Amino acid sequence: MLFHLLRASLSEGDSESHRFLTQEGRRLVRALGTKLRDYQPAFDRMVVSPSPAAVQTAELFAERVDFLGVIEVLPSLLSSVPAKVAGALVQTRGESIVIVGDEPGLSALGAFLVGRPTFPPGVPGQLSVIRDRTPEWYQRPDDIGRGLLHIA
Repeated sequence: MLFHLLRASLSEGDSESHRFLTQEGRRLVRALGTKLRDYQPAFDRMVVSPSPAAVQTAELFAERVDFLGVIEVLPSLLSSVPAKVAGALVQTRGESIVIVGDEPGLSALGAFLVGRPTFPPGVPGQLSVIRDRTPEWYQRPDDIGRGLLHIA
């Protein structure tokens, strides 16, 4: 299985359910999508936390990488839901999935997917890739190239 963990981009708002992307947040996720356009992953589906910032991030990213498939909102991707619950659900959604959420839930989910106690938290707009329970690489919006994803 191939998982792409995409952290919601820069946002503002007083709670997870009321955060929305800032202008800089929109620029960052567009920049990331543009960099990854040539990567051409064959995503089966995108699943996204119900927070407005996560949904906006997913839609902007999908547009930039020309993803025309399903973008599914999963309430279990909220940070308050245990990673074990969210992980069990996302693993049933396909072989190559983009998961869009925010911290600390996204790194907890990453830890579950690689079978380790921790996973490095991403910066806003960062994409981290896990293939067959093995962390592979990450891409940040303003970095030139990809970095190796190291797990302690």
